[in-house]
Amino acid sequence: MSANNNDQAFLDILNLLTVDQLKPRFKSCPAAGTAPTRKAELTRAIKAWLSGDGLALVWQSLSPLEQQAVRTSLYCSDGWFDERRFAAEFGTLPAWFTERYHYYHTPAEQYKLGWFFYPPARYQGGQRIPDWLQQRLKSLVLPPAVAQLQPDELPTPLPANTVIVERERAAARELRLMLVLLQEGELKVSDKTGLPGKALLQKLSSRLEEYYPDDPCEDAPGGAHIKAFGWIMLLQASRWVRRKAGRLVLTAEGLKQLSAPLHQIQRQLWLDWLDSQVLDEFSRIDIIKGQTGKGAKWLTSVPDRRHAIAAALAESPVAGWVSYPDFSRFMLTAGHEFEITEEMGALYIFDRHYGALHNANWEMLQGRYLRCVLLEYAATLGLIDVVLAPPDHPEPDYDNVWCGEDLQCLSRYDGLLYVRLNAFGAYCLGLSKDYEDPSASQQTPLTMQKGYRLQFNQPPSEAELLLIEGYADGLDEQGWQLSVEKILTLLENGGSLTPLRDFIARRDPQPFLPQDSEQLLASCEANARAVMPAGTMLLLHCRDEPTAAAIAAHPLTAGLCLAAGDNRLLIEPHREQNFRRALHQAGYGMG
Repeated sequence: MSANNNDQAFLDILNLLTVDQLKPRFKSCPAAGTAPTRKAELTRAIKAWLSGDGLALVWQSLSPLEQQAVRTSLYCSDGWFDERRFAAEFGTLPAWFTERYHYYHTPAEQYKLGWFFYPPARYQGGQRIPDWLQQRLKSLVLPPAVAQLQPDELPTPLPANTVIVERERAAARELRLMLVLLQEGELKVSDKTGLPGKALLQKLSSRLEEYYPDDPCEDAPGGAHIKAFGWIMLLQASRWVRRKAGRLVLTAEGLKQLSAPLHQIQRQLWLDWLDSQVLDEFSRIDIIKGQTGKGAKWLTSVPDRRHAIAAALAESPVAGWVSYPDFSRFMLTAGHEFEITEEMGALYIFDRHYGALHNANWEMLQGRYLRCVLLEYAATLGLIDVVLAPPDHPEPDYDNVWCGEDLQCLSRYDGLLYVRLNAFGAYCLGLSKDYEDPSASQQTPLTMQKGYRLQFNQPPSEAELLLIEGYADGLDEQGWQLSVEKILTLLENGGSLTPLRDFIARRDPQPFLPQDSEQLLASCEANARAVMPAGTMLLLHCRDEPTAAAIAAHPLTAGLCLAAGDNRLLIEPHREQNFRRALHQAGYGMG
């Protein structure tokens, strides 16, 4: 926009205000002189004052907090004053933004910010520094310091019932377990929703060493299954996993990944999850209702929210603890904020009318989503380590909501106190080009023995266990036995025995496999496709065996059915009507 257009646009904005709104602005700076009484003269006087030395005089007369309001609006939000962000960074708001409507009770001193902030249009809310004024201010006002997260010291000793949970190496072990269960077809989910059932979550949690041994908060059950749920959704979001008949199975490409280093698999799981649409994690905040039905259309893009959190994590100090409140505040002050919904009034607690969250703050909505993503996904996958307390430990920030004072916690994730980006997390977020996983290159010597037994000279590494568990059953810490069931399952799903043969060849000095092991592998390869599904068939029961034989042999029906022994026939479902007509012509009826 040209200078002349900006001049006129500023005058237009001044003309939106009444004389009673303009005069206090003018009077707040005595050096500006006596305020004109007519509106046209008053608007010209304000513009003239700001066009000259008056702008610097007003700026210098502002308090430090007021100067920060101008500075952050000017450089961080295109002139708009962001109350949520400012309050998060400075803890309070200048009086101009809370008292400006009380014309007869507000001291003139508090109207100084009114020289800078104006409503941008007649029916538009908010306060903004007009473009004309922004151009002049940028030569006078320095940019704010870049927001940075500083590492914090953990309290010593830690409060009671508070624990440090290190995830970098533990996540790799858990991923190996999940991939084995995936290969064995043990991960069952709903065909409709893709969500795991309670039985599967309990089974997984018993093997994963969950964050909480049991549900620590009655108001938000499920705290004992956070890792289990997170792993299921992370795997389901992967390009290497698909849903088949209510189970999660590896694709052909996924089976090839089993020979890749674990940290590379984990990193790809993170990248795939960031952009996936499998689940909106906000739905995990069960106590907040209104997320389905009409309320669903107001919910914002889930990948956008995740990427905002990932960007903030990427600016965290590696290997340094950061308190959750500091991290949440940094999301706002560093420009990584996101929205959950475009209509907060659609969400509610307990009652759609009385419990509507019209004025929910950042911590109530975004904060709960943020905690969920950090604990259930980033920590579960091993990017961050965490410090946890029971969910009802922190000071509640929801007791001003209808019936909020009766709640022990608002989510099962409320106990998150500190996070620490570890070396693996830095690798996943692109802060380091590679990740040193000492187990990835380890080649533990082994001997392939008769009886299909693989005997390692010492306990194998996590990466080696990942591959071998797809083909064999563990006998003890160093001994494994090839499993026909596992091998056939893998081959049925498009896998190959090549990774196993290469794995053994690099570790076993023997030039050939024992004869029984070679025969076992050859037999599995030959018989993996011995039986092929022919499609769904309709089973019919005839009154007796002679009737079944007569129908199966009749010229009109023989081509439409198959004899299935005794008094049974098989027909293809889409041929049922043709079979019924032919059956009638042959003199038989079907109930």
